[in-house]
Amino acid sequence: MKKISLRATLVLLLGLFPAGFSSPAHAQSSSELYGGWIITAWESPDGQDDSTARRGLFVFAESGQYSIMYVIGDAREPLGQNPSDADIAAAYNPFVANSGRYSISGDVITYEAFMAKDPAYMSRFSGTGGEGNAQTMSFSIDDGVLTLRFGEGGPMGGATATLRRPGSGE
Repeated sequence: MKKISLRATLVLLLGLFPAGFSSPAHAQSSSELYGGWIITAWESPDGQDDSTARRGLFVFAESGQYSIMYVIGDAREPLGQNPSDADIAAAYNPFVANSGRYSISGDVITYEAFMAKDPAYMSRFSGTGGEGNAQTMSFSIDDGVLTLRFGEGGPMGGATATLRRPGSGE
């Protein structure tokens, strides 16, 4: 299997955005946030260590675009040659993916999905006539570790994710 560098991944992810699609308010603080981050820990809203998100990549571009992808739960077996619909659903239901624009105000990131695995979430994007799907999360970066605390009203409801740069060790 051929490895793809983080730079190539960023180019691929950011190449998904249509021409002229940009954040109305570019990320204005903490240039330390820019680039890719891998999930190392996930904590549930009640403060319990939760191994829910086993793999994940969060990318924040300086231009104001983001991409979030992660898998909930344990690793899955390969699908094999002729997977059933149930096998495909079991493999892809725990995969979360969305990309769009973000802005920063203080220590709060507001992000809105232009593209998402979930069509209902994506259809609410305000730039396409929807009512909006913006979510918030607070962030801090200490000693190369990014901590994200997701807003109570969002789909991750108060969870906290700890992330590191790819290749920086755990």
